[in-house]
Amino acid sequence: MADIVNASNAKLMMIIAMSLFGTIGVITHFIDLPSSVIVLGRGVFGSIFLLMIIYITGSRISKNDIYSNAFTLLCSGICLGLNWLFLFEAYKSVEISLATVCNYMTPALVILVSPIFLKTGITYGKLGCALLALFGLILVSGVLENGSFGDSEYGIICGVLAAVFYTAMIIFNKKLKSIGSYDRTLVQLMIAAMILFVYCTVTLDFGEIEFDTMSIVLVIILGLFQTAISFTLYFGSLAYLDAPTAVIFGYIEPILGIFLSIVILGEDLGVLGWIGAGIILGSTFIPELINLRNSRRDRVTSS
Repeated sequence: MADIVNASNAKLMMIIAMSLFGTIGVITHFIDLPSSVIVLGRGVFGSIFLLMIIYITGSRISKNDIYSNAFTLLCSGICLGLNWLFLFEAYKSVEISLATVCNYMTPALVILVSPIFLKTGITYGKLGCALLALFGLILVSGVLENGSFGDSEYGIICGVLAAVFYTAMIIFNKKLKSIGSYDRTLVQLMIAAMILFVYCTVTLDFGEIEFDTMSIVLVIILGLFQTAISFTLYFGSLAYLDAPTAVIFGYIEPILGIFLSIVILGEDLGVLGWIGAGIILGSTFIPELINLRNSRRDRVTSS
């Protein structure tokens, strides 16, 4: 890991990782396969390519660290697989920009559940921002404008469920102890792939699926760049960046995803939808900006 990410390039590597994540929705739009097959391919190819990266960099997997965190890794891997499944289903059901915004309810959900699962305090300001994000979701959903979800109901539900399971994955990852980035990433990817394989086996007839060349190539690209490389850079950068800085860089993903959906796919959420998207991103960005400012102020004071 040190050969790829270090203290001097951590911010750049985080930018690259989040930029890769931000392209997933648009790439998925051009894959003519069921969402479950796409995420299965992403998990399988991602695991294979990550194993190759580990071998090339000369890193080692710690079996003891994995065994000591086995249950938490299992739970986080399941949550990762379900996050992918619902997110890609949302990509296939509604606009990429809408699915992206729904999935980015995660920071607000983390704020709401952290006092319960992580025993951390919550200020009135953070609570207000989280509730404001929920209001933004209502605007994005189109309920106020149309009186109902319309054709977007299924996709919105999938997007929100993706955010729920992503939140759960974050909670479980915070409970992991003394385990390296490669170890946690590889195990979670493999568990997610196994869960998705079981799901696909039960729900799909692979013989009836037509695999065109373009779709196969794009799924392989997702496995290499948007999974193995991006997760490697992401977890590697976290070792050198403080939490507020890492979270702020995380906003590259939804902003880029929405931008690409507008430029490449010509999507439009409508006036209220874009206001809601701005509220969701802004309400979760402000607390992290405050945390970053306080963190820097504390460092200056202590020095």
